[in-house]
Amino acid sequence: SSAVESINSNLDKVWPTDATHNIFLDDGDSSLDPQHIRNKKFPTKVCALAYDYMEEEGSVVTLYKDDRFCEFLRQVLGLDELYRLDDKLGACTVNVFKPGQSHAWHFDESSHSVTIMLQTAESGGLFRHTAQIRKRKDISDGVFSVLEEMLAKERGGKPTEDSVNNLSDVQTLTFEPGTLSIFSGSTCVHEVTEVLGSRCREVAVLCFSTEKGKKNSPKVQEMFYGRVKQ
Repeated sequence: SSAVESINSNLDKVWPTDATHNIFLDDGDSSLDPQHIRNKKFPTKVCALAYDYMEEEGSVVTLYKDDRFCEFLRQVLGLDELYRLDDKLGACTVNVFKPGQSHAWHFDESSHSVTIMLQTAESGGLFRHTAQIRKRKDISDGVFSVLEEMLAKERGGKPTEDSVNNLSDVQTLTFEPGTLSIFSGSTCVHEVTEVLGSRCREVAVLCFSTEKGKKNSPKVQEMFYGRVKQ
């Protein structure tokens, strides 16, 4: 498609993230043990084409900037207000997963992420997520318990007797090129598994917020785009 061709012609501008981060994409809590789920680090390798490198007249940016699309999303989500992210780097981007790359478990900073699959991997590159396990920005013992249980299941452990109503169960979403996903990434923890084969996984990420003027933190901008532009 023209969108994929446009992205592939700009692959020299993608920023390669090779970092470790906690699930909350922040600096953690120094009062807790480094291995506590609040602080535990996970490895991520992914490339991102920042918003200011996207083709201004391209189909992805054109859709993102269309007020009718924002209004459609607001109605689908049942929200009183919804705004495009006011982020010069992270508002509308493309995540490019090259073979061997993956994105570890995390919550998003923007309240809602809308993705459009542009190109799937030959294999791997699965999008996996939990249910909505927290209210936005909630960092509490209840959230920690669900996350610990989810990771225990991932390691093959057995759920505890006071299992949290299947909130920690992980589901996999199936994507084909052109699939539109509307996702509450700030309340559902999610990952992308390792991409296998020779083809990149390319997905447009269109970010929205219930708060006007919202932007990613300098820490997140630096991690995923290699620079800060507030």
